[in-house]
Formats: sequence, C-alpha cells, structure tokens
Amino acid sequence: MRLNFSKKNILCFFALVWIVFSLIYIFWDLWNDFKNVQLSNAYQQGAAAAIDKIIEETEKCQIVPIFSNEKEVRLISVSCLEEKTAE
Repeated sequence: MRLNFSKKNILCFFALVWIVFSLIYIFWDLWNDFKNVQLSNAYQQGAAAAIDKIIEETEKCQIVPIFSNEKEVRLISVSCLEEKTAE
C-alpha cells in the first residue's frame, strides 16, 4: 500500500501546523503578559500597604524599626519630635 500525498495536502498540513503553533504562541504570550501585570500590581499594592502602615505607626509617635538584610533603621515622625521639644 502506497500513500499518495499531493502538494495540496502537504501544504494544507503545514498551514494547519503553522496555525496551531501560532495560536499556542499567541496564547502563551498573552498569558505571560497577564501574569506580569498581575505580579506588578501585587508588588505595587504591597509597597503601598507597607508605606501606609509606616505612616500610620509614625503618626502615633511610635518608633518604627525597618529592616533590610542586616541593616536597621528606626523611624519616627518629625512632628512628634517637634511636639516634645515644644513641651
């Protein structure tokens, strides 16, 4: 039994394969863009929440320790220092 492939059948096959791979790539690219946007939004929301919390604590005249690796900084609002010096 001999398989009989015409040029038209071969072209249709390769066109179909090209379309399938193109669609897979397009969906993969869209998915990666979606993930990157979601990660960026989550990072920005986390940073904003951390800053809001620092502001909230310093407004209560609390000393806020901030750590990054082995470095430490202690923050306090300047307005709290001004109030203590005015007393």
